[in-house]
Amino acid sequence: MRRFIAVAAAAAAMMVASPAFAQVKPVDALKKQFVAGQGVRIKETSRTWVDKQDYIGAVREGVAAFGPKGVVAAEGERTPVLGPALKKQFEAEVKRDPKAADLVALLTERTYMVSSGKHYYIHGGLFSRALPDDKFWLRGDGDPTFAIMGDQLVNVLEPATLKHLLATGKHTGPRYRGSLTFAELHKLSPSFRAQMITKPSGKIGKSRISWRLTLDARQLPQRLAIDWTMPLTKKATIKGTTETRYSDWGAEISVTTPAAESVISIDDLVDHILKPPTPIDEDYVAVPPSDDGTVQ
Repeated sequence: MRRFIAVAAAAAAMMVASPAFAQVKPVDALKKQFVAGQGVRIKETSRTWVDKQDYIGAVREGVAAFGPKGVVAAEGERTPVLGPALKKQFEAEVKRDPKAADLVALLTERTYMVSSGKHYYIHGGLFSRALPDDKFWLRGDGDPTFAIMGDQLVNVLEPATLKHLLATGKHTGPRYRGSLTFAELHKLSPSFRAQMITKPSGKIGKSRISWRLTLDARQLPQRLAIDWTMPLTKKATIKGTTETRYSDWGAEISVTTPAAESVISIDDLVDHILKPPTPIDEDYVAVPPSDDGTVQ
């Protein structure tokens, strides 16, 4: 009997020590990734509907760089993708006015983004046409995750947000699912608050975000899919879906912000755009150039 008890105790000890039986909490697993110089890679697709019309979507790819407390910087690129309804509208507009093709190209142009600390930087897309000739990046105030957030509303790289999802959702093995309102997410998530211009309230605040999260073998986020619907007007609604995949946890990630001389802030850009033209000199008299092209 003693020999049997000893064997059983040894077997139990082996089971506890074996990695296959180790229980790793996802939030703890995430925090262990918060090492300076390391990060995670992200790929994402999103779509948006206005009422039932597939309107516009986007494809994203980027990286997040970690520090001891979480994401400290990120960079990525986002390419808009026109849905059938919007594409049909633009094609009709181009037929009426060929010059509209330039606008379509501009709206679907790839945008590059970098975020670090309290600033974000954007290059390309609608912003690029308004910049002065010697500037290539627009700088604004934001969150370190700005370059990888926007289409994806839920940030599972935040320990508190991940903890809330796991605590409130149902799961089967590594697959979790649940929902929360815009107002709840605004209260919970710093990166979501940074995305929102105003605090969601009323019908928008009560609108729900359904989510489905899959963890990998190390209990780290592998796939996050969300869908949401909110009122756009009294008669129209807007619906969005986003699928984000996380890979290469622990990869060496380095994010470099643009050179200062190539950057203009949003405030300075507004001043540049609204700057009045040079006052007209009513005493000025135009003089034709001389034969060698000079003006007296």
